[in-house]
Amino acid sequence: MHKIFSLLCNYNIISERTYEAVLSKLITSEHSDKTILISPDKPQEMVYFIGEGITRNYYSRIGQEWTNGFDTVGDCIMTSSNFIYDQPSIDYVETCTNVVLYSISKKNFRSLILHYPDMEKVYQEIMERRLIRLEKRMQALYMLTEEELYQKFEREYRDVQTFIPDQHIASYLRMNLATFLRVRKKVESEKRLKVMM
Repeated sequence: MHKIFSLLCNYNIISERTYEAVLSKLITSEHSDKTILISPDKPQEMVYFIGEGITRNYYSRIGQEWTNGFDTVGDCIMTSSNFIYDQPSIDYVETCTNVVLYSISKKNFRSLILHYPDMEKVYQEIMERRLIRLEKRMQALYMLTEEELYQKFEREYRDVQTFIPDQHIASYLRMNLATFLRVRKKVESEKRLKVMM
């Protein structure tokens, strides 16, 4: 079976009938790192599922960037403002590594939701997870210390952090690069001390 089956079942079990319908609409593509997939200046035409690799969401203004999140294998890439309201995306999505994407046009994805109840459940689960992730991120930014934020990032992105440039991680944690490097050094030193005890 195509990998898209397991990726979609990560959100909700889908039937063989739904799987065949999805497969008939699916486009597979590969992109090198630093490829812009979504941007505010053009409408989002596709809904993406990551088969391999890492992407980054960020805001940009007057040459400055603020990282808002990272997506990895199994995650769905869509911008809510565009998918729900057909408004321009408010952020950019770019690849951090080479990626393999399984894509369905927005039109076809909406049609699948309309005609297949298990795809509607997939969509609901995608949106719920996005909302919960955003709420947890906001809570962490307000309530955790810099060291705790870094440790949380390490736990959540253990397998991918080596592929992400330090400045993007620092931006995601709302630190400047110097602060991030200091915090990382401190946390790593404390870990080494614990191992030695």
